[in-house]
Amino acid sequence: QTVSTTTSKQKSSFKQRKSGKMAHILDNVNTTLEMIAHFYKNYNLGSASKVPKFINIIDANLRQIQSSLAEPLTVGDKRHLAAVAGKMERYKVLINQLGKSIAGSSLGRRPLVEWRDLATAFKSRVSTGIIINLGHKTLGSFFNDSCKLFITKIRDIYPKYNSPLKTNFEFCAEFVKPSLNKNDEALACREFSFLTKNFTILSSDLSEANLKQLFNNNAVDYLMERLMQFEEQDSGWGLSKIISLTLNVNSVTLMHASSFIELPKEIQVKKAVINVKNNDEACFGWALSSALFPATLNTNRISSYPYYAQILNFDGISFPMSLDQLQKFLKQNPNLSINIYGLTRKTQSDYVTVPIYLNTEKKANHVNLLMIQQNYEIEKDIENNATAHNSEEPDEAVRFHFCWIKDLSRLVRSQLTKGHGKLYICDRCLHYFSSPDKLNAHELDCKLVNKCKINMPEPGSHVYFKNHEFKQTAPFIIYCDLECLVQDFQDDETQNTVKYKQHNVCSIAYYLHCTFDNSLSRFRLQRGEQCINWFTSELEEISNNLQQYFINPVQMEPLNDLQMLGYNASTYCHICEGPILPPQVKVRDHCHFTGRFRGSAHQACNLRYKAPHMIPIFFHNFSGYDSHFIIKDIAQAIPGRVTLLPKNKERYISFTKKMENADVEFRFVDSYRFMSESLDNLASYLKFDDFKILRSTLSHLNDEQLKLLTKKGVYPYEYMDSWEKFNETNLPEKIQFYSKLRQSHISDQEYSHARNVWRKFDTQNLGQYSDLYLMSDVLILADVFTNFREKCITTHKLDPAFFFTAPGYTWQCMLNYTKVKLELLTDVDMMLFVEKGIRGGITQCCTKYSKANNKYLNGKNYDPTKPPTHIMYMDMVNLYGWAQSQCLPLNNFKWLSEAKLKSLTPEAILNTPDDAVEGLILEVDLLYPRQLHDQHKSIPFCVEHDTPPGAKNKKLLATLHSKTRYVIHYRNLKQCLQAGLILERVHRAINFKQSCWLKPYIDLNARLRAQATNAFEKNLYKLLNNANFGKTMENVRNHRIIKLVTRWSGRYGANYYISQPNFHSREIFDDELLAIELSKTEILFNKPLYVGMAILEISKTRMYDFHYNFMQHQFSDDRLKLLYMDTDSLVYEMVCDDAYELIRANISRFDTSDYPENNIYNIPRCNGKVLGMMKDELGGRIITDWVALASKMYSYKTMDSDNDVMKLKGIRDYIVKNRLTFDDYLECLRSGITKSVAQS
Repeated sequence: QTVSTTTSKQKSSFKQRKSGKMAHILDNVNTTLEMIAHFYKNYNLGSASKVPKFINIIDANLRQIQSSLAEPLTVGDKRHLAAVAGKMERYKVLINQLGKSIAGSSLGRRPLVEWRDLATAFKSRVSTGIIINLGHKTLGSFFNDSCKLFITKIRDIYPKYNSPLKTNFEFCAEFVKPSLNKNDEALACREFSFLTKNFTILSSDLSEANLKQLFNNNAVDYLMERLMQFEEQDSGWGLSKIISLTLNVNSVTLMHASSFIELPKEIQVKKAVINVKNNDEACFGWALSSALFPATLNTNRISSYPYYAQILNFDGISFPMSLDQLQKFLKQNPNLSINIYGLTRKTQSDYVTVPIYLNTEKKANHVNLLMIQQNYEIEKDIENNATAHNSEEPDEAVRFHFCWIKDLSRLVRSQLTKGHGKLYICDRCLHYFSSPDKLNAHELDCKLVNKCKINMPEPGSHVYFKNHEFKQTAPFIIYCDLECLVQDFQDDETQNTVKYKQHNVCSIAYYLHCTFDNSLSRFRLQRGEQCINWFTSELEEISNNLQQYFINPVQMEPLNDLQMLGYNASTYCHICEGPILPPQVKVRDHCHFTGRFRGSAHQACNLRYKAPHMIPIFFHNFSGYDSHFIIKDIAQAIPGRVTLLPKNKERYISFTKKMENADVEFRFVDSYRFMSESLDNLASYLKFDDFKILRSTLSHLNDEQLKLLTKKGVYPYEYMDSWEKFNETNLPEKIQFYSKLRQSHISDQEYSHARNVWRKFDTQNLGQYSDLYLMSDVLILADVFTNFREKCITTHKLDPAFFFTAPGYTWQCMLNYTKVKLELLTDVDMMLFVEKGIRGGITQCCTKYSKANNKYLNGKNYDPTKPPTHIMYMDMVNLYGWAQSQCLPLNNFKWLSEAKLKSLTPEAILNTPDDAVEGLILEVDLLYPRQLHDQHKSIPFCVEHDTPPGAKNKKLLATLHSKTRYVIHYRNLKQCLQAGLILERVHRAINFKQSCWLKPYIDLNARLRAQATNAFEKNLYKLLNNANFGKTMENVRNHRIIKLVTRWSGRYGANYYISQPNFHSREIFDDELLAIELSKTEILFNKPLYVGMAILEISKTRMYDFHYNFMQHQFSDDRLKLLYMDTDSLVYEMVCDDAYELIRANISRFDTSDYPENNIYNIPRCNGKVLGMMKDELGGRIITDWVALASKMYSYKTMDSDNDVMKLKGIRDYIVKNRLTFDDYLECLRSGITKSVAQS
């Protein structure tokens, strides 16, 4: 039934609540495992009769786990379930063996691995299975047994479709991290997984020897290398237990190259490609022969070339040639390197060359091959469209053919330039250069980072504000939430079956908010097993009802005298804010939904100023949880295409459903990406009067009831595990509200509130209580986001409802407010140069332990006979906000000539002002004099990505080494020279126009924050500044291509995408829904990445300045010790009588607004929230003890507080808070004993 009445507000953290359900499930299963483990460890002769009972318990839970794996879970959750299954299988084997041993049975060799099917799609053409470890302790033995299962399964799968298999592995294991539990016997349970690359299995590979070789090459060798790299990183994790090896198998119509195919005419006329006319399947061999022994006549005849097998080693290579055999072929021919390119068809006559395979190193004999295909379709921007192509097209093998690219320059010239001079082409990124020297210089950087074609913007391209339609208010917006039953599974045959839980959506609710006509607003809620289907039907109805408002604009109301007077006098466009000058036409702009006159406008602006036919649907934490429950139904149940904005193939920033039968699309958005706090906290910032939607929707309630809904509520998640519970007529006892996630009970006050809600709303059963709870969540989200929208529109003039995330929103607000035009780099070497200079913030542990001893400590903790010492945790106020307020690159980027490079002497650089009209980014060699090493050992200048001794992976290191070809902003270089480093050479440099163009926007938000009267607004304006920096660091290399596919065959089916050379991986949602990730073949660098690079580098100067030019001037070397450094924080040990005198005497450097009004240090409160000021992070509270074990792993104690502060990256907050203490850290440091904390 549809429910649309009373609700209760539950403000418990949405994010914790959702993620906590899986934690709760795993806790239940761990209880089962503990019971089974206890039985196994304490087994004796009297226990034999209980063996069948425990086997039944395990079997029942394993069946339920198998069922749960079919549910819409995240990949991480599935891995957890697979790990649980493996542990249960192991105990099943062990307990079975004990029973047989007592009975005198012969045990034989028990299996140590077992295969389980996990998921299939498209009639098992796509399948995932898992090899569960039951007893192996070493990787070698586990991989040996896994290989046998792999061979068996592949031989079973291949004959079903008799087509090649594209395959990869995912290895899952438990790792131990040195840390921190008083119980030395605790097990570390943090799981990590490692994905291998795809490889193809052909019919010729089905022998046992070949399959074993494929397994060793693609699983064992690759994973062993990855595991070695992982363990040597700073993570501190070490392999503890092997869990499983997942096998992903995809049947494909494989791309292979065989007999002759004619070149497209547009390629033939370039005369850049030699196409040998072979009549066998060995075009790959003939193409290589034509390259290594070029002919001058009859270049297309095989008779003009030596037989390929006589000049190259083709042992074990089968024809037609596939890309998967290329690595093997190159190993057999070590003096040969090959790049392979393909063609994409952009228009009827426009073919673009893109890399398919790039060799890591050019050998003495290097060949560029072109892989052409039989037919080319014009590439369309299908944007992950799966449902727009519904016809089942036949699967045909796509035929390919290899040719030799004789002249790469001639082949790609037309897609690069219209010039006619000699070009020197980089065969990796396909950019051109005017000389061999410039090409050689470019390749030094390009070969390190580029694996596909790089596209740069056209000269003169800029980033500026142009989305004026976002100045309107979105007419419709939907707020949504859903609830799940975490249901028990009960085996009727035994009372001892331990409950296991699975997610089932039990209710969903939405509020449709209309901004121009509240009569169109409505709330709906549905509880029941078909609630998701009900929701998709509601969306169809909404789209059909609301499209009339988009396509039938209301006529403009007649202007009154005042409006007409204003219109006649106006000379500016209210849309673009530019002047209206002849011959531009001035028109009247009006709202198409209300008919109200809005102002004068350019005719062109007016025509573009239309509201997008888009209705956003906001869930809180949609990306992390709710999307998995609705994406299948949205993609399949409603006609129309789905487009994705992916973070990866399991998590989506957003997805959009274009309705097929209406001119409307629904965009599913995560409100958490705008307001990254729990719904509890967000609601607590609002006053009662701010809950306008809740109050109007529930206007039949009295104020007492409404106020109850705006207070923190509680819900018994662990208790609500079956549909029958909804019929219970009493509120559960307080103990039933226990949260295993937070490992805590609710308070008496919270339970009293729940009882009050139950009573005041005359609640008849838990179903009504659940509906009340869900309704309040939806309406509170609506009010919270509406308040957020209104504040943003008032102060920043743009509606957040049109955007996907806060960084995207604040970036556009900044462009609109500053009117800045940022030049885009069009030189690929400049882009690589800037990328080379991007280095993150510095985090390092400098001193492991310190104990304070000063007059402010309690009497027994202060020893006046020992030197007075203070521990001070200092934090820079909005460091990145300060850096964003500095002079930043803007436009006019140019390489400096050799003559100008020579003029960049140390004196010239030192004399360049921080606010100079022109700035510099340089590539330099720096000498780090030995006499500076002692003084600089805590924070060396010029951090760099480098490989530590004995390691294989690069890390961000702060070393005292001299620097070679170090890319650096001129302000950082000035600081280095002032500190005594020596400039030896300037290799290259870019100069540019700079200004404080971003400062007005940063100041605007800082000013609004200072004027804010509540926590909601203070957090809002802080968010807008911080999120803006994140947008400056956007890296297009990290953008993903995800296709959502609902069918197997045809041009855009699963088979087509899996068969592509750039297929990366896939995720099965159900039998007819796949998410497929493709690797990029082209990248367009259309972001001003130089802004983020400059902000990062300039921010470091502030931290170095404070340490070297202030702190070191206040203390001698033996009286100041740096304990720890984070990006914007410094923790010091200071030997002095009174560290607070330092702050009092230098008050202009510090923000002291967090100190109490009448503090014991007599420090005045000033400089509140001033950017770039240093502050006492503890606001005057005194640190008594400090211990740090590694980066992001430290703890400290404070006076007058029993709550130790513990930080441990990678460990859940509630574990750190509830199960660790300062003494755990200290014991690990002093004893050297490795301890571990359970994560699962």
